[in-house]
Amino acid sequence: MEPDHNHIRQLYLQQLMDKLSEQEKLELEAAMEDPGIRQMCRDLDELYSSPEMRELLRERPTSTRWNELMEVIMEREDEPVRYLTVRNLVAAATVLLVIGLGTWFLWVKPQQQSINYSAATEKAEKSYDIRLKLYSGEEVALTGPESNSSRLIGDVQLMSENKTLRYQQRPGGGSLWNSLEVPAKKDYKILLADGTVVTLNSSSSLRFPFSFTGNTREVEVKGEAYFEVAKNAEKPFIVHTPNGDIRVLGTSFNVNTYEPGKTTTSLVAGSIKAVAAGKEVLLQPNQEASWKTGEPIVVQRFEASRALSWMDGVHFFEGANMKAIADVVDRWYDVKIVYDNPAIAAYKFDVKLDKGRPLEEFLAVLKIAKGVNYKLEGNILHLQ
Repeated sequence: MEPDHNHIRQLYLQQLMDKLSEQEKLELEAAMEDPGIRQMCRDLDELYSSPEMRELLRERPTSTRWNELMEVIMEREDEPVRYLTVRNLVAAATVLLVIGLGTWFLWVKPQQQSINYSAATEKAEKSYDIRLKLYSGEEVALTGPESNSSRLIGDVQLMSENKTLRYQQRPGGGSLWNSLEVPAKKDYKILLADGTVVTLNSSSSLRFPFSFTGNTREVEVKGEAYFEVAKNAEKPFIVHTPNGDIRVLGTSFNVNTYEPGKTTTSLVAGSIKAVAAGKEVLLQPNQEASWKTGEPIVVQRFEASRALSWMDGVHFFEGANMKAIADVVDRWYDVKIVYDNPAIAAYKFDVKLDKGRPLEEFLAVLKIAKGVNYKLEGNILHLQ
């Protein structure tokens, strides 16, 4: 008689949770005489060999959650995916146990595993205050214990609340440049003197004057920022980046300069002109321009919901290697990733990353999906 693999699998998982009755133990021992059952149980045992996984199993999910969990395994087994193994099936179910059903999902594709995970560290935060560096050299904390919601600095009244900086300058004030600096793990908005709103991503900075004089409105950005530019046809808005300029009249667009030597600007509404190396390209809505130092500008269409998802604390990756994902992890968690096993940098994933979840959950999924072990030393994360 052919053994019931699903039933035996459930018995074995229950054994790992210390939930088997004496009769069930005898049933499992008898089933283990089958070579296929023994191999299945070895796979399960290897997957759950870590203390973390054993502890999760001992949390004893409710009968409802257990039934839902087994349904996931059953559904996976019926999928026409190339050689979907017990290890992969249980890996999918394990993620549901780790995070809670309905929150994360891990699925398997040929040659690639795909993960939807979220991450944020639970450990006590060090200082990640957002600061404004004034033209005078003075630094003002906009968040944290040293900050005030409103303060007068020289001839400028600063108002910082709801993750947004607003200011009012007395008539006749200067137009020297200041720098708004947003550290890792944070994001922040600023309302400029002309009504333009700029949202800065983690590890980004904006240089700007308190007032725009002359015939243009000019700012400088490093990192990533989303601009909602107030219209003023007589005074063009110019964004300087390390690799070129973006000229606008009134529009909404994103600028990304994280990658050294490269700028990408994505136009949502209005029109902008990308200027680099003496060349100009006019963009239409839903187009983005990318260029590297000394190379021509490349224009293509983009999906706004993906390009701007960082403003909601989410980042999407499709077929991205671990190195590309690590760059965002660095900015959002302030951890430096070291590859003790260099091959890990090339592992590919489909990923949805959310700032609002513990870093440990992300690391658990790495281990389940690809067998990646880790060691965290301060803010240095070793992947092994």
